[in-house]
Amino acid sequence: MSLRSIIHSARREPRSLKHQFRWKLVPRFIWQSMQSFRITLLVWGLVTIGGIFYLSQWMNYRQVAHRIDSLETKRSKLSSQIELLEVEISYLTRPQRLEILAEKTMRMAAPDAVQYRLSWVDVSSGE
Repeated sequence: MSLRSIIHSARREPRSLKHQFRWKLVPRFIWQSMQSFRITLLVWGLVTIGGIFYLSQWMNYRQVAHRIDSLETKRSKLSSQIELLEVEISYLTRPQRLEILAEKTMRMAAPDAVQYRLSWVDVSSGE
């Protein structure tokens, strides 16, 4: 064996490495960056932080959605109570009912028609 053949055999890659498993779908720059432990640790750290951030945003969204649902339910209950109260007000303030209450509880009589009439004599007199 000559020196030249020894150097050539030392420089060439072994045949077993040519058929070694490589990720075909991973771009070359990602594969090369995964070769370094520090870069791999940094990438996985960023992926973990991103995952935690995504989960926190998702949980916040779920809490806000639940709060909105509860507020909408409360609003619908309050609006139905307002409608019921408006019906009660319209019933309680009817003129016929108020006349009956005034006659029974306060013993007030309905005004006479004479009380409504005014004449020019009544208006012009300064008394």
